[in-house]
Amino acid sequence: MTMEGNAIIQADALRAFVAAVFERAGLAPGPASDAADVLVWANLRGVDTHGVRNLKPLYINLIDQGRIDARARCTVEYETPLTARVDGGGGLGLANACWGMRLAMEKARQSGIGLVAMRHSHHFGAAGYYPWMALQQDLIGIGLTGRFAARGAEIGVVPTFAAVPMFSTNPISIAFPTAEEPPFLLDMATSITPYNRVKMYQELGRILPLGWGMDDQGQPATDPAVVRRLYPLGGSREMGGHKGYGLAMVVEVLCAGLSGEWCDGHDEDDRCFEGYAQTHDAHFFGAIRVDLFRPLEEFKRSMDAMIRALHAAPKEPGQERIYVAGEIEHETEQERRRKGIPLPANVVADLQELSRRFDVPLALGEAKAGP
Repeated sequence: MTMEGNAIIQADALRAFVAAVFERAGLAPGPASDAADVLVWANLRGVDTHGVRNLKPLYINLIDQGRIDARARCTVEYETPLTARVDGGGGLGLANACWGMRLAMEKARQSGIGLVAMRHSHHFGAAGYYPWMALQQDLIGIGLTGRFAARGAEIGVVPTFAAVPMFSTNPISIAFPTAEEPPFLLDMATSITPYNRVKMYQELGRILPLGWGMDDQGQPATDPAVVRRLYPLGGSREMGGHKGYGLAMVVEVLCAGLSGEWCDGHDEDDRCFEGYAQTHDAHFFGAIRVDLFRPLEEFKRSMDAMIRALHAAPKEPGQERIYVAGEIEHETEQERRRKGIPLPANVVADLQELSRRFDVPLALGEAKAGP
């Protein structure tokens, strides 16, 4: 979802600002740069729900509270030529995830496939960034993140027929390289909408479409201020919501089940079930070399042909184009690289507060109306 802006900032200036803020907050230069890349990439692509709007209220605030360890290091706990299980050290998920994806990519370059499960981490931003990293080396990329509340949560996704949220929005992202067409890059929540979008609608004073979520009594709601429960992808059982629920659990098992984040030994924790609980976010990263199956350039040409076949299909009345995953975001990125990234007033206020606090210059321009 894109947004109208009250201010404009160029991507390079925003990236430098965010990296400097993360460094002043305690991160080392490398992780700070990685984290800035993830957030600004999201804004460039029009995924504003997962961009710099989260810098202060989510990441910096959690660092301030000591819930994110700004100096954490990732540690490999178990490893084979193809796989690794990693402890994220309670660090910033944005930086941890870049580290994990690089490890998966290195294994793929050496052995053809790399799979990394990471525990003890935090919110990692836009899931699509990590498969995008793999695309830069012509690898198929996979990025997932999951969280599960065994005794239910105040906010989250409700399993089909359940009365309480038990999953986060557990996104799935997969990317395939292409030759001439923009790469296929799927990035989707396993809920009808991510909760960040609900919060962004609230910040912008917008009403939600009916069917996105419910209040804390389980009643359908359109006021983002009262939505606490999200439907799984598909919505009700009759509309296929059990499929979104099933996908959410697949993500959870790959992330938390394989990494050991969902584990026993939590008998004293009232959040546990039969001693099992999940206390941090968990991630899963995959990288696959295409040439394990067929020549890379041949595969990329076949992807182009499939995409063009979809473009050429008859359109339903009133529609001019058929898109594939990642195309709208790709075009938004080209436009925002030319014109700058729009920021709404509430995000501008947050960034200005961080600018004053950390003594980091913020180069904002005034948004202009019209195309």
